Parts: sequence; structure tokens; C-alpha cells
Amino acid sequence: MRLAVCSSKGGVGKTAVAANLAVALARRGRVLAVDVDPQDSLGRAFGVVAKSGDDSLAALLEDPSADARAVVRHDVTPGLDLLPSHPSLDTAATHLATTGGLVTSVRRVLRPLMGEYEHVVLDTRGDLGGLTLAAVCAVDAVLTVFTSDPGSAVGVARVAAFLEQQRTYENTSAVLVGVACAVWDQHGRAAREVAGALDGTDLPLLRTRVPLSRRVPTSTLAKRPVVLSHPTSPVATAYLALADEALTAAERVQR
Repeated sequence: MRLAVCSSKGGVGKTAVAANLAVALARRGRVLAVDVDPQDSLGRAFGVVAKSGDDSLAALLEDPSADARAVVRHDVTPGLDLLPSHPSLDTAATHLATTGGLVTSVRRVLRPLMGEYEHVVLDTRGDLGGLTLAAVCAVDAVLTVFTSDPGSAVGVARVAAFLEQQRTYENTSAVLVGVACAVWDQHGRAAREVAGALDGTDLPLLRTRVPLSRRVPTSTLAKRPVVLSHPTSPVATAYLALADEALTAAERVQR
């Protein structure tokens, strides 16, 4: 599975989903986690920080002849390699946008690496701009997330419309394989209303709901995703189930 985790806004738990899905999938085979966000949140979730743009995805986007393998951090966790980001990715993306190379840039960088991994998970920035499109164009599947905030349901619809539009433009063939609740407040009325509203659409709403948990921000501070730091906790169990469900959905769509 080549999967991009996307949202139209930040603060919805997207990076935590990407990090924990990557760890969960690494139990099934080698995984490459790719940080396509200039805020480098995915790398930081694993304690990986690029010292400069030369040591990150930004350098690979700027120089087509650069060796991606030299930038990949190997065995960040068992079975998982990571391609880190850096704030200079923003500058690189702006330059590529002016030359017409941004849309295919991430796909170009990852092409020589794809055969080395069973799964590739991309974390995107919290918008639907050029870098997010470049990430989507490099994958087959997209997962988006919502929370108990009613505004996040609107964000899900925007991601679905964005993918449909880009397929019309023939920029990508990626399919939305799942809509997941990343921060589920089981006692909240708003959460139930948001889930109910999405359930009434034709969007691929996943059954697994990741519960609201203090362990998630704590694990981020500890630079160790919760699936590793608290593997038997309810939130870790939910992330593992979400990985299984997303993989099954992706396999079904790609048949």
C-alpha cells in the first residue's frame, strides 16, 4: 500500500495517525514513512530532525540527481525507515511550482525506493496546496481524518472533492480508501453528530475510532508513537485496528 494521510486543516490528529499506521504496518513488512510537511512533524514523532535541507526531502526535490537512499534514515524503529522533512521544503516547493515540476516531484523522488518497501506512508501538511497534491500524486490510496469538531467533517468533504478534481485533471489516480475518526470523544454529543453526518454520506467511513487519549500527546513529547510506547493501551489497539482496516480497504479498491 502506498498511502497518503491528508487533511484540509491542521490539528486533527493526522500526523499521529500517519506515525502509528506506519509502525503498525511495519509488523507486516518493511515500511517507508515520508514527511511531506515543512513543519517536519512526522520526523519529530520519531525523534528524527534533519539538521539542514540537505539532509531532507527538500534536497531531493531540488536536485533530481540526488540519491534518495543517502537521505533516508534506516531502522528508525524495527522495519521502518523514514525520509525526513525540513522547513526549507516550503522554499523548494515554491521554486518547483514556478517551473512546473511540483506535481510530479514527490513521485519522482520515491520511484527508485518503492521496490524496497511493502508499504509507504506519507504525512502531508494540513492543507490542500501544492505539496499535498505532490504527495497524493505519488500514492495509490488516501486516508483522511476527522475529530469531534463539526468543522472537521467539512474538511473530510473538501479532501474528497479535492481528490475527485485532481483525478479529473489526470494529476492522480489515487483513491480515498478511508475516513477515520482520529480523536473520538465517546461521551461527546458533537462527536456523535459528526459521525452520524458522515455516516449518511457515500464516503468510505471506517469503523475504527481512535479514542481521545492523553497518551497521544505524551508519546509525541517522548518521540515514540503510542503503538510503541504504550502498545497495550486502548488507543494503541485502535491504531492497530485502523491499520488493518485501511489495508483491507486499499486492497479491495486496487483489485
